[in-house]
Amino acid sequence: MTTHRKKTRPPRRIRLDASTVCQLKCRSCPTAAGETGKTLGQGFLKFDDFKDVLRRNPSVSHVELSNWGEIFLNKDLSGILRYAYRHNVALSAKNGANLNHVSDEVLEALVKYKFRELNCSIDGASQETYSVYRVNGNFDRVIGHIKMINRFKAKYRSPYPALKWQFVAFGHNEHEIATARRMALDLNMKFFLKLSWDDLYMDTFSPVKDVELVRRESGVGAADREEYRRKHGMEYALNSCCLGMWSSPQVNYDGRLLGCCINYWDDYGNVFTDGFERCLNSDKFKAAKAAVMGRGNGGIEIPCLRCRYYKMTKESGAWHTEADIEENYAKSRALVMLENKVFGEERSEELARWWTTLKQGITVLKAPRCQSLVTGVGRPAAKLSSAVYPLTIPLEPDESTGWKPYPLFRGATSGLRELGGHASVLIQNRCPHLPHAHKDEELLLLLSGEVDLIFPDKDGSGGNRRRRLRAGQFVYYPAYFSHTLQAVSTEPANYLMFKWHGRKRIFSRHPDTPSPNNRVEGSGLLRFFHPIGLTKGCQNDNVCLGFGQFAFNDPPEDSARKNGFYTQRLFEGPTACLSKLHCHMSKLTPGSGYASHADDYDVVIVVLEGEVETLGRRAGPHSVIFYAAGEPHGMRNPGQQTAKYVVFEFHGRKFVILRRLFKRFRSLLSKLFRRS
Repeated sequence: MTTHRKKTRPPRRIRLDASTVCQLKCRSCPTAAGETGKTLGQGFLKFDDFKDVLRRNPSVSHVELSNWGEIFLNKDLSGILRYAYRHNVALSAKNGANLNHVSDEVLEALVKYKFRELNCSIDGASQETYSVYRVNGNFDRVIGHIKMINRFKAKYRSPYPALKWQFVAFGHNEHEIATARRMALDLNMKFFLKLSWDDLYMDTFSPVKDVELVRRESGVGAADREEYRRKHGMEYALNSCCLGMWSSPQVNYDGRLLGCCINYWDDYGNVFTDGFERCLNSDKFKAAKAAVMGRGNGGIEIPCLRCRYYKMTKESGAWHTEADIEENYAKSRALVMLENKVFGEERSEELARWWTTLKQGITVLKAPRCQSLVTGVGRPAAKLSSAVYPLTIPLEPDESTGWKPYPLFRGATSGLRELGGHASVLIQNRCPHLPHAHKDEELLLLLSGEVDLIFPDKDGSGGNRRRRLRAGQFVYYPAYFSHTLQAVSTEPANYLMFKWHGRKRIFSRHPDTPSPNNRVEGSGLLRFFHPIGLTKGCQNDNVCLGFGQFAFNDPPEDSARKNGFYTQRLFEGPTACLSKLHCHMSKLTPGSGYASHADDYDVVIVVLEGEVETLGRRAGPHSVIFYAAGEPHGMRNPGQQTAKYVVFEFHGRKFVILRRLFKRFRSLLSKLFRRS
């Protein structure tokens, strides 16, 4: 009986270098030194070759175009972008591009044809510093190109390409890390501080001077690769290079299979002439795979033997294992098509999760009765019950990431699909995330420190607007309102965040949202209006609440008072998820309180001063209290100090209330019939 070994087929991800030519002369780059050109040649990926690779390998759905050169020097790039989009293949340049020379036509094509991710190599925050390493580079021109991309993203209302500012840390630029991080935020870019690995190819250039600064800013607890190796027992950012032979093999612009992104010495055959499958199943390529797993190369001459990283791995014995080489998930062309042309990324991912859940459900049904298959995918959120959540500030920050959340509660209620709350601490100059927009509505309450609220400009200029928020103030974000925040005080900012969404999505995916400046004063209260008319989801006689900023003001002595209980309304109105969101400030004098009762809506209370007793527990300053709709609760002040707190009422959509009334009516009828 003859056994047939399973052949390796091209994975869904490949790396296909669009260029091995670069116009810059970066100090420690083998391309700039002419080393790669000696073996790989200097040239560009041709459109016909790109088209042929995709045609002959229909499984390929993701292509990384950057490696040894500058992709924007390739004159066929616009055609490559257009063809990939039409054939449902996602493109990216995660390895990096210097973005010095590129036409507006290509910049627009990046957005129009949904180029997934672009890493911009910018090692400085000024021309003087940037040009030390990126010789012949123009810092202002690069920033101008990034702003142009943002203008096109605003024009096409597209999140693509996702932009990342890649900053390699050196001794000559470490003083500009914080400035570059702020600039990246203003340009709607992620910021990634990368440790220099120039010694992988040649002598070290510009070693880090302020070790503590780079160690802190890098987020990995190390200032260089040697320190990272000592602390973590592995190589910095290099493990994935060898694994690329399985998950995303590297191909040169002329078709030569290089295997990984480091190799420029030798190849494993030509994909364009010999075919991808034949090259991947060659003895030479199999020997390279075996070598990086510590199984030897079988006496075959392979490029790995010349690699400095392979030699380090051999010395340490940290070989790759079967668990390491499990193929990473990559979306199929069908799912890329749904993302690009039908649903968009968010809804396509929801569809994929739904399909996964359905398949898991079928698996559960087919499983034997004694077999237990537990999965959290698609599981509905647990129902929230009334509770007290004590909170003590200041919270302990995370110096490595700059932001640390402390979850309080999260679950479903009778009127909302999900309601959650968490406390967070944010250190100076850090942001929890890039400006983003989502289906959730949010309340952010600043307990200590100062932050800047950041809003992307709607005019497509690629910049951001800022609004200062101080301790004792809070804001409301409507659904799909793009925002983030950045701590600006030396004292870490401590804040509370409540977010929720309803049982039905009201907005379209990218609705026009109210401007933070569109608010007017009236009768001592903040009122809101939508600049382009009524917001979807609200009744014709009510305008949905827009963005608003408030302060925790004491209720005046002549405000509503009842038995030592003072209240003052701050705002109320309908939202996309709620028939009404109501907020008021309250003061409760010592010994006073109110009797137990139940509300038809959910309530969240934040104690600001003093102490209250409720649900059998005491709640001090900054504690959070949640009352679920329909559950009885009361409150009293057991202390010697007046208690001050802010109340948020979440009134569900009207059909939820009507449903509750119908249940009560049905219960009443059943009681009457039983009596009769």
